[in-house]
Amino acid sequence: MIPRLQTLSKLVFYAIMLWTTINAQPKLSFHLGGGFYSPSLGFLDPDSNSVIPSLSSFSKNILLDWGVKYQFYPNARIGYARSNSYHSGKMGDSDFLRTLSYRMIIIETFYYPRQRMELNFMLAPMYNKAIVKLTAKSSSAGWDSLLGSYGNSSVNLFTGEEMTKRWFGLASTIGFRYYIKSWLAVDGRAGFIQNAYSEKKWKLEKEKVDGPKMNIKKLPVFNVHLVLGW
Repeated sequence: MIPRLQTLSKLVFYAIMLWTTINAQPKLSFHLGGGFYSPSLGFLDPDSNSVIPSLSSFSKNILLDWGVKYQFYPNARIGYARSNSYHSGKMGDSDFLRTLSYRMIIIETFYYPRQRMELNFMLAPMYNKAIVKLTAKSSSAGWDSLLGSYGNSSVNLFTGEEMTKRWFGLASTIGFRYYIKSWLAVDGRAGFIQNAYSEKKWKLEKEKVDGPKMNIKKLPVFNVHLVLGW
């Protein structure tokens, strides 16, 4: 009799767990904010390359963050987030733009030590991308001839090319969230971004070229977000 009761108890327990999982209230949240980090960008930094435009603290140290998460279990979320770093300026007659995009697939667990307060831990594999782009105005004899037949004068067109690089990484952070309302919160977190970056095999059109040496293997990062939930 006792073994049957034990078996029945296990079945009831697993059934409750399954029912809880299926009926867990999902919650969709969106965050927007910024972060601070201090990478060594090598020849993307004017300190090591006199050709590169002047660099502000915003261009070097500030990340613009956004992301979306889905709460699929009472204490777990999955989602996607992206942190971007921008640097723009002039190189001769060309407009210079450098973008570093840290793109994350988020796995996050959390718990509530007190009402309105949340502690969380995030682990996120990354697939990152860097872009260096130069754009300049130039004239085109073909376009000038065609447009001239319509009565137009010489027209300057924007021309430009970009070199790109992709690499894998891993991010891990711990965070604290305070709920102002059930649908509004402020979130702060600290952790590390680890990158498997190499300056080899950047792509410029269909060619493979060497790019800048960036020391971004392991970077501490701090983020502050405004979180909206539904």
